[in-house]
Amino acid sequence: MKIIEEESWQSTSLPPTRQLPGFQEVLDRTHFHWDLKSARDDQYIAEVRRRAVNDYMLTHIVADPVTGFRSMDDVKKSNDAYFCLLFFTQGECLLEQGANETVVSNGKIAIWDSTRPAKFQNTSRLTQYSILIPRDNAKIMIPGIEDMCGLSVDGNKGLGSILHSHLVQIHQAIELVEPEDRPAVLRATVELVAAAFKPESTNRSSTVFRQAVLNRVQEYIIANLGEPDLSPATVAAAFKFSPRYLHRLFEESDESAGSWIRKRRLHAAKADLADPAKNRLSVTQIAMRRGFADASHFSHAFKKEFGQSPRQFKQSCKSIDPHD
Repeated sequence: MKIIEEESWQSTSLPPTRQLPGFQEVLDRTHFHWDLKSARDDQYIAEVRRRAVNDYMLTHIVADPVTGFRSMDDVKKSNDAYFCLLFFTQGECLLEQGANETVVSNGKIAIWDSTRPAKFQNTSRLTQYSILIPRDNAKIMIPGIEDMCGLSVDGNKGLGSILHSHLVQIHQAIELVEPEDRPAVLRATVELVAAAFKPESTNRSSTVFRQAVLNRVQEYIIANLGEPDLSPATVAAAFKFSPRYLHRLFEESDESAGSWIRKRRLHAAKADLADPAKNRLSVTQIAMRRGFADASHFSHAFKKEFGQSPRQFKQSCKSIDPHD
């Protein structure tokens, strides 16, 4: 059964001094552009195999120690957008992306995002297997996947062990699957990733991960302050969280999700009241713009938060001479 596209390469096909540059060129072509640095420039042993299966890529790399940097300029050189799922059968690698970092070793499974800067460093010879998942597909099926990049799960226990076994089988036997059945196999892969990396699983309890998720939740809230239905329940539903998990996210900020939403609405409304460009808007209109369904409730909450009513605050802003 035919794979859509396959490419294999070995550095031993080149003179020793051309082996690392050759590896760089092959990665550019089969994966993405990385700025590679090695302690040796006289010889570099590496192998690369890439197979294209529908819109997904299966890759296998054997490589000597190397450090790779992927800057935003490097990201801009490629139009391809993938989330890259990887595991090792030999060696280990430090993977960094954003505020997250993890050491990937035999039995660990990690994710990184091709559309953001990243860094990796392996200090010993490694054997790596990857599946490149189209970014748009992954974002639909794996809520919050951006926050998982640079993190890993244990492939030796729980859902991680099932995912690890599945990934090994795909690399070993994808050619044996009928072409019309391959999309189902690949969808199952993404579903297993979503289950194994879900934020509520115990292996996703790191402080760094929770803070990254909380940041994205807060960004979502700020972007949707004008929605009257915005609430902890709707936010949790948008991220496919349980309300209990959302509550735990906000616990470390010493403020409930509901209180955080209310304060952001009040501060946004206060900024609107002080904005000369919005002078023609009434207090009620500003309250509605910021998601308050009841003007009297807004006035009461505003006075409790800032010590004066919205009308008093708006009037005080008008009386200030900007040239004083």
